[in-house]
Amino acid sequence: MTSPTAAAAKNAETIRAFADGQNNIDRQAIEALLTEDATFYPGARDALFEGREAFLDALLGWLNNHEDGRFKILTEIYTDDEAVNEWRFVAKTKDGADVDTHGIDYFKLRDGKILSKSSFRKV
Repeated sequence: MTSPTAAAAKNAETIRAFADGQNNIDRQAIEALLTEDATFYPGARDALFEGREAFLDALLGWLNNHEDGRFKILTEIYTDDEAVNEWRFVAKTKDGADVDTHGIDYFKLRDGKILSKSSFRKV
């Protein structure tokens, strides 16, 4: 097996920090990892959030609907400008309903920052 390139290693660091930011619902930490023109495709049909602020508002709006939500990364793949992680998210909604979701996020990265995030979930 070959060792990862410096860019792939930086992308791994970015995506792991992003997961930590989601788990801590830390807007500033997540914001620091996004490009100004970042896009978020959350998986809902025709849903697209363009620009860092729209990305953050959509993601944090969803995260804030849950209590004690935790993402656990199950599998990771990194290249010089892309990343894929398989994850499991377990939480309770603010209304008390259990959430246990399995999915994959596909990321495009530029200079070690997230350019786009596309989420695919099993429900």
